[in-house]
Amino acid sequence: MTETLVFTMRAMGAVVDVFAGPGVSSRLIETLVSAWTDCEACPAPEPSPPRNPEHVSIVLATRQNPVSATTVGSREVPVLTVDADVPRVAQEFTSLVTLELIRRHIGRMHLFHAAALMQPGTGQVVALVGPSGRGKTTASRALARAGWVYLSDETCAIDPETLAVLPYPKPLSIIAKPAEPKTQIAASALGLRHHDPASSVRPELARLVVLDRLDAGTRPHEDAARGLRCLPLLESLQVLAEQSSGLARTRDGLLRLAELADRIGGVDAVTYTDSSQLPELLADSLETRRDAGVEPWKYIAGSALGEPAGHDLPSSDLPGPVVPEPKGSERLYSRSVETCGIVTDHGMLLMHPERTVIYSELGADLWIEAGDGRTRHHLEERLSEIYGPPPPGAFDVVLDTILEDGGLVVSNPPGTASPPTDPEEQP
Repeated sequence: MTETLVFTMRAMGAVVDVFAGPGVSSRLIETLVSAWTDCEACPAPEPSPPRNPEHVSIVLATRQNPVSATTVGSREVPVLTVDADVPRVAQEFTSLVTLELIRRHIGRMHLFHAAALMQPGTGQVVALVGPSGRGKTTASRALARAGWVYLSDETCAIDPETLAVLPYPKPLSIIAKPAEPKTQIAASALGLRHHDPASSVRPELARLVVLDRLDAGTRPHEDAARGLRCLPLLESLQVLAEQSSGLARTRDGLLRLAELADRIGGVDAVTYTDSSQLPELLADSLETRRDAGVEPWKYIAGSALGEPAGHDLPSSDLPGPVVPEPKGSERLYSRSVETCGIVTDHGMLLMHPERTVIYSELGADLWIEAGDGRTRHHLEERLSEIYGPPPPGAFDVVLDTILEDGGLVVSNPPGTASPPTDPEEQP
């Protein structure tokens, strides 16, 4: 790399080094340093220290002086092409920094699309989970104005062992004008309290809360539903999975997600019409004692060779052990090895590599019983033992639905040839 180190900052437990190529304006660099001041952004010392492969590195370059892909150590360094549109570049810089920090922590941290706010006296952190446009930044500003400590308005990184939350006080992305880039403003510039790295109070996750903001046209009966409620485990895990980064690339990611929800006593949803209602609602939530393990569950891998793991759901509540199936001409149905599931008394959340789906109790038992290979006859008999004889056609509907979802795969018994995929090709 021949670019110059122009400033460094600390974010999400990492050091970020920002380099600039020829022609990058000092105005842009000053704007970025100002916006990221709460992440201890400061101009680089002179002479520049040796490049550190343990740091996150980002290069700014102009179109007139392009920079080819480069590496520091074994890490590829991303390049952001800049121009005179400083607001747009500042917004893209924020997105790039966030993406690089997420990549650094995938597989090691819980990474949620969530705002994170801390009670200053206790270090208790509430993570407000939701997709883009759900109101995380607005909620962050409301809570910080009420005395909470701002940790992030977009990405919450949590250590799965200690529940420590890594502060990421990035600039708040605020819509100044519709259809224009969001303005990047430091929380401190808005008079909001942000985390002091020198503080003895360490942020630790206390609550995961899903934002459910009602619009201005809410009907009276919906408005009456405002407040906090504890979500059923399967529903909450589905939301968390959808708003997680790198979950499919995390070893036993769904299991770890369930363990996290279990440790903090479940996941809440907060329904509200105005962000000014949040400080009181969330403060009341922290004052309520929550016991871990409020809903029994089991984790089951797609391969029947994996041992179930979980909390308090008796093994007798699950179908019996997998036993060898006699050879024959009947086709076998087995769990997809790319899936895994969390099973409760109310059904199962099945995780595919890129999505999740909730199965009914019947669907869950069918998926579990299939194991590493069962015939249709065996599966129908086994479910009839559990639920009683099904109405005509009901079993086929459930089986076909799971096959279409990809939770089960079909194969021929060992030692038999696969039939042609097109019946017209048969002799």
